Amino acid sequence: MHSRKRHGLYRVSLPELGECARVDSAAGDAYPYLERSMYETLGFWPTFDKLPEQTAADKRRHKPLWDAW
Repeated sequence: MHSRKRHGLYRVSLPELGECARVDSAAGDAYPYLERSMYETLGFWPTFDKLPEQTAADKRRHKPLWDAW
């Protein structure tokens, strides 16, 4: 069986979590947001510093989980 490599989509700063990465659904329980330290510890790609910043299109595509976000 082929396993998917877990990867991040973009970097974002969220209230309560601070700097984190939006990750794809292959992240399992970590989906949809993962703090930087866990992202790096779990070996996601690309490296956190190479993730792009969240764009306006990302904001429209990925609705916040809570109203305050």
